[in-house]
Amino acid sequence: MFRIGPLSDTWRCALVGGLVALPGTAYLLWQSGNELSLGPVLVGGLVAGYLHTGDRSARRSVGVRIGLIGALPVLWLLADVLGAASGASGPPWFQAAAVGMGVGAALTVSLFAFVLAAVTGVVGAAVGDWLSRKTGRRQSPATGT
Repeated sequence: MFRIGPLSDTWRCALVGGLVALPGTAYLLWQSGNELSLGPVLVGGLVAGYLHTGDRSARRSVGVRIGLIGALPVLWLLADVLGAASGASGPPWFQAAAVGMGVGAALTVSLFAFVLAAVTGVVGAAVGDWLSRKTGRRQSPATGT
């Protein structure tokens, strides 16, 4: 069964950061045509890290979730690569090999992009957490007690 109810602080912050990152990443990908920019993922991580009040491990999971949400436009690139691979001409064995290599390459690049986006989200969340401590929004555990 699925639990329907209020979201945890981790998910709330991840969704806020992801909603900051996703449109920016999609817009920059649409403008460039084939280059994925992870700057919006970093900004989304900053926002979520600043807002998040949990511990360090929860902040990491917020950053990973932001990266995965923010990197969803990579799927557009995946569709482009698969479309180009299916347009290969030649004998049937060559067409099958082209599609197979295209699928393998697209999945490898997509996996790399999602991992890089997750790392970028974690870095952004860490910097956002540091900023929240430096600006006085949250006290560090050593000085807050």
